[in-house]
Amino acid sequence: MSRYAAALDFGSSKVALAVGEQTSDGVRIVSYHDMPSNGIEAGEIVNDFKVAEIVRTLVQQAEAELGEPITEVTVGLSGRVLHSKDLPCQINRTDPKAYITEDEVRQITRARYKASLEGDETVFEAVPQKYSTEDRIGITHDELIGMVGGQIDADFRLFYGRKTILNRRITILENCGLTLGKAILSPIASARAVLTKPEMENGVAMVDIGKGLTEVAIIKDNIVRHAAIIPFGGESVTGDIKTVANITREWAETIKLRHGRCCEEYAVENKKLVLKNESESSDGEVEMSLLVRTIEARLSEILDAVRYIIEQSGYAGKIASGVVITGGASHHEDLIQLASALLGQKIRLSAPASIDKDSVEDAFDVYAATAVGLVQETLDPLLSHAIEQKQEATAAQAAAKAADTTLFEEEPEFEPEEQRISEREIRRREKEREKEARRREKEEKKREKEKAPKGPTFFDMLFSDNDNA
Repeated sequence: MSRYAAALDFGSSKVALAVGEQTSDGVRIVSYHDMPSNGIEAGEIVNDFKVAEIVRTLVQQAEAELGEPITEVTVGLSGRVLHSKDLPCQINRTDPKAYITEDEVRQITRARYKASLEGDETVFEAVPQKYSTEDRIGITHDELIGMVGGQIDADFRLFYGRKTILNRRITILENCGLTLGKAILSPIASARAVLTKPEMENGVAMVDIGKGLTEVAIIKDNIVRHAAIIPFGGESVTGDIKTVANITREWAETIKLRHGRCCEEYAVENKKLVLKNESESSDGEVEMSLLVRTIEARLSEILDAVRYIIEQSGYAGKIASGVVITGGASHHEDLIQLASALLGQKIRLSAPASIDKDSVEDAFDVYAATAVGLVQETLDPLLSHAIEQKQEATAAQAAAKAADTTLFEEEPEFEPEEQRISEREIRRREKEREKEARRREKEEKKREKEKAPKGPTFFDMLFSDNDNA
């Protein structure tokens, strides 16, 4: 696998394995295979044995195409709950006159992955938002490299969740004779695959409506500003149709895919769908108007949750490129009209398009977005700052022999003197952010000449505060 990178997407509807290589025209996906998920619910593995069998089959199929073994893979991370919070840090450098290097900044990021969290939680992604030195404030990663100074202030956005989400993926890989390269948040991977460079720079919200989950990533200036997961998706639409129409789940899924409009005003009145089985006998009837109302109600609920997330992120007025929707449930006819009305943003539907045009055909399907993005972020990182798991484990094992240490211990080659910011300073910064947020809210209300809608109680239960999602 010297020139290839492999990635596994453990999705609710399928497990997908994509393999790609770096070319002059970007990342080329040379192999893509998927199988229906069996043992995964809402992005979380519930049956290791069944999932391991799927992974083995996919790896065998890819190896037969490539003619060489796959030993290391990148995996996507998802689940019913994703938390986030801001984490400021301050690092005193031992040599203020030395140039700040890429490795030094990478080490600062690595240290954030061992941040202290409550309970059985671990950091999935530590995304730097901005840096400051004695001479410059609010600079980017690229601007920081090559500068000098005795102190670096960095503001990170941590995305974290239960350790078992990552650990069960590692267990699956070990059972299949594979090692973990990187673990990347699925919404970040999907965003990389379907968004254009101008969208990621100007500001955009990516919405991936999958079978069991809806994932949201907000990106501006090529930095992931916020990410969240809504714990329902296309499967909820199918369940609603089944219940309302009193039909089987199989029939509900079939008519959703074939006749799934989501705006009642476009529905044909007095039209019925007659459901016939293989023996040509009737399995029931479904009124088109009822079908459309049912789909519209559930998709409206999902889009209302998306709007709530965008508003709570503080970037509602900063996503000039609007909202890009992808995922298996993005096929519904009239979805653009519904989303535009509910979100108040320009809407675009997208599948993977930022890859080499010579990639395999299946890689351009909406269902492949996450797996394709994982390969892209492995070969050419742009949005993710995920650490190399194998390198970190090796470094931790070496350090453990010399002293009692923990996983993801900072490597000793730089040994920056890191200081914790005082509680008073943290509170001061929080008050400044709250003050700035209130100012932006007042300007937004004045500009739109209407009050911002309050989040429904349902969303208050899903997203408890501004920092958690």
